[in-house]
Amino acid sequence: MEPTTLRYWSRALVRELGVMDKWVSETQLSPLQAHSLIELSDKPMTGLALSSVLKIDKSSVSRILQGLNQRGLIDTQSNPDDGRSMLNKITAEGREVLADLEQKANLYNAKILQQLADDEYQQLVQSMKKYASAIRSVARQNGRTITIRPLEERDNTAIAEIILAVFGEYGLLDREGFSFSDPALYRLSEIYCQKGSGYWVVELDGVVSGGVGIAPMNDGYCELQKLYFLPTVRGMGIARRMIISALEFAREEGYHSCYLESTAVLKESLKLYQSLGFEYITDRIGDSGHHACEVLMLKSLKP
Repeated sequence: MEPTTLRYWSRALVRELGVMDKWVSETQLSPLQAHSLIELSDKPMTGLALSSVLKIDKSSVSRILQGLNQRGLIDTQSNPDDGRSMLNKITAEGREVLADLEQKANLYNAKILQQLADDEYQQLVQSMKKYASAIRSVARQNGRTITIRPLEERDNTAIAEIILAVFGEYGLLDREGFSFSDPALYRLSEIYCQKGSGYWVVELDGVVSGGVGIAPMNDGYCELQKLYFLPTVRGMGIARRMIISALEFAREEGYHSCYLESTAVLKESLKLYQSLGFEYITDRIGDSGHHACEVLMLKSLKP
């Protein structure tokens, strides 16, 4: 993957969407004013909160709100939670303008959708969701020092303690049959240096904060193993990024499928696996020794 093509089509999309200004301009609203009305239709917001949602500076939001207020589309009220700020609230006239705007937008988009088959539409929506999520992840990572590298001997204790901490967090340390009871837990660098294996750790601001591994199985299968992260790393998109890299490593090693075992308690991880194309299966592949893992998943690595 390279960024040039993505940037090209992002620019093309923005240019094509310019025609949608027609239904905005008929209301004499700028695109940002229309977007502000949409956000304020859900609940009253301060200017600072709205600037955060729209990702523009507060002075620009102030001008937008002033224009909407002059047209009678919003008004202000005291903030019961903070007497130093005011809440911006959409008016009845504002809702009428917004309803008209929404209707025109829906009519225009309905014409666009006529050019797509149902499966293309579903694929488009899922891709847009993933793209938006990736953008949010990068924003969360901004300003942080993130280093992803292969596991080294000096990381053994840190990774073992992260694994134990996560199992403790989810109340699983009193149960047998999970990876925390592996005899090699404190010497993982010895295990993952073998052919067809790999383990990668992430340092967040210089601190080892999690990792993920790939290990060989029989007949072209590999296993995604020991995906554990500290709470400080979660929600930043780093786990997803590392799994994608691990799966690419597995393809390069010639594996045709990737298997994993988990447990229903780790809901966030299961949701992540599904988003990456792992599917639930009923039969175990190989014998990991982790008999307490009742969730089994498999992903094809074929192009």
